[in-house]
Amino acid sequence: MKKAVRNFIIGKTVYIESQSEYRQVMLSGQYGLISIVVILFYLIKGLAFWPNIGQPPFIYLVGLVLISYSLILHRKRKHCTANFFLFPTFNILLYLIASSESISTGAVIFFIPVSLGSFAVFNYSQRKIAVGFAAASFLFFILTIISKSPILTFRHLLEDRIRFNQIINFSVAFPASIMAVYLLISINYENAVKLIKTNKQLGKLNEELDRFVYSTSHDLRSPLLSVLGLLKLSENSIGEKELKQYHGLMQNRLTSLDKFIKDITDYSRNNRLQIVSEDVNLACLSNEIWESLKYSADAQSITFINELPEDLIVTNDGTRLQVVLSNLISNAIRYHDHRKESKFIRIYQRATSTSFSLHVEDNGQGIAAEYQTKIFGMFFRANETATGSGLGLYIVKETLAKLSCSIQLTSTLNQGSTFSIYMPK
Repeated sequence: MKKAVRNFIIGKTVYIESQSEYRQVMLSGQYGLISIVVILFYLIKGLAFWPNIGQPPFIYLVGLVLISYSLILHRKRKHCTANFFLFPTFNILLYLIASSESISTGAVIFFIPVSLGSFAVFNYSQRKIAVGFAAASFLFFILTIISKSPILTFRHLLEDRIRFNQIINFSVAFPASIMAVYLLISINYENAVKLIKTNKQLGKLNEELDRFVYSTSHDLRSPLLSVLGLLKLSENSIGEKELKQYHGLMQNRLTSLDKFIKDITDYSRNNRLQIVSEDVNLACLSNEIWESLKYSADAQSITFINELPEDLIVTNDGTRLQVVLSNLISNAIRYHDHRKESKFIRIYQRATSTSFSLHVEDNGQGIAAEYQTKIFGMFFRANETATGSGLGLYIVKETLAKLSCSIQLTSTLNQGSTFSIYMPK
């Protein structure tokens, strides 16, 4: 229903980037729709009872056309023009109708929802415009009271007809005023919810920033200090075997530093770059990742089992999926169980009519139950001897959250782990 109203007001193909402008346009359009419903009611009343107690139908037809035109302006992306066209139309239309009948009918009460509507439609930065339109409603009200020569023919109604019109006008103006107030409350509520959400995000970012600065400074300096120490030792080394050993250690430390810098880059890209929807062949992507990792020393004795169908295509962000699968597969390699003869990493999918999931399984070291709820935290390491930056699984979780996906771990210590990614169908 909400989507249908949105498409009716601004059109299916129109996109408004600013949230503030979008709310303003939607409020204006909703107010116009409410007005059309009210005018249609009085038009039917006029056709049924005119000339006894109703207004001439043509005045309502004119109002219906003019307010409908304001909605057409919204669909043409002339939102500001539509707002400035809508409220003068309300005021003039009300003045013409209310000044042509007795004040006792209560038609002037409609100036209240009109003035309230101006504050609902125009935002805080345009409050002077809202005050101006509200003042115009008040001036038209005064003009209606003191006017002795109405533009339309004045209608003299009997006492019972006046009371009937009082009931009708109040019964319509009262809910219209409530609706205007509701629209104002809904704006404040949405802004409050957005503020709470923003504050939570800022709190999370500040906490992550503190941990990021501390851990980054440590993890960047540690490999560099190790390399400097090994260089110092190699200066005093006279044996080729010792020198080769030092070079191997230096290479490992520099590789660790490079991996850490890559993790930081992935983290930054995930927060900064827009999502790009594209067709991704998951089987090909998984094979490419394995090809780039299989020549590492830890991967030599691991069998990679890709059970994904060769024609399996998903529409998603290929770069982000590559980051996710690369981290999961490289983690499975890093934490393999060297005591087992048949080591494997298996990737497969499960699909139903309503869900799709991707699974990365290994028979590695597994994860102890007390750590399974913590492994997706920033810089978390299960123990001091664990290699890696501690960012990989955190990046996986945050990246999947960007893609409206989720991840779940099933693991048994010394038996293996399975990471399950659940994607929108």
